[in-house]
Amino acid sequence: MSLIKNLIPESQYPTKCPYSMQPKGICIHNTGNDASAENERDNLARPDNKAEVSFHIAIDDEKAIQCVPFTRNCWASGDGANGDGNRNYIHTEICYSKSGGDRFIKAEKRAAKEVATLLKQYGWTINNVKKHQDFSGKYCPHRTLDLGWQRFLNMIQSELDILNRTNKSIFPLPLKMKSDAMSYDGEVKIYNIGDLLTADAENQFAYSIELDGKRCWVEKANVKLLGLTDERYRRFRLQVTEYPCRVWTKEIKPFYKEELITAQWEMSGYYALDIDGARAYIRKNATMNR
Repeated sequence: MSLIKNLIPESQYPTKCPYSMQPKGICIHNTGNDASAENERDNLARPDNKAEVSFHIAIDDEKAIQCVPFTRNCWASGDGANGDGNRNYIHTEICYSKSGGDRFIKAEKRAAKEVATLLKQYGWTINNVKKHQDFSGKYCPHRTLDLGWQRFLNMIQSELDILNRTNKSIFPLPLKMKSDAMSYDGEVKIYNIGDLLTADAENQFAYSIELDGKRCWVEKANVKLLGLTDERYRRFRLQVTEYPCRVWTKEIKPFYKEELITAQWEMSGYYALDIDGARAYIRKNATMNR
């Protein structure tokens, strides 16, 4: 399974996904029509589509397409401009729900795999999966609800169990540092390639930024320096070059080239370490197998 990233034009962001977001779960929808995932994406991206309606992922029996960055909100759950669903969830549309049948069943199975992959990536559980109905009362995802919501949750959990078993088979994983790197904890947000940031300090490993009133760290390995926006106060203009670009609130411990470490599990882009009983994360590309 692999998620195809085909984002809508940034010119549509003010209408379709105007707010930054740190997702805390996944919301499931059925499209209510028989269009493919590709058609759903193309319709969302139409220049004349000015409706404040959007979604992050469309999934059919053959493809899963990401249309909006997971760090931006979508208008999908019907609970208002500041609603929990509209502002905090990754919205997933399952295609072919109008007529149902074999294509919908296959699309739903693919959706279960994609949702499980996201749960694993973010370190979430099945409790982080919601339905549209939970936020606004609308009977959606209608066909999935008709077939049984708990049945669908069980499908996701089965896929997540497979992913967890697969990961457990290689952990704990002995590694060696191939470059110097800092380990971190307290993830605040994930940025996408091309996003622009402003930092006001730096150290050997990272730039310091203020995010939602918190002092945070973004690794130098994930960004490039575009220049100084303010010579007097040394404000750095940065552009994200690597995905996922995770922003952290805590520096835990530096590790240096040739140092031996052991990973306990993984998420997208990072290994998790146990340091004196505390969790810390370190970039995968700063390590190598030993």
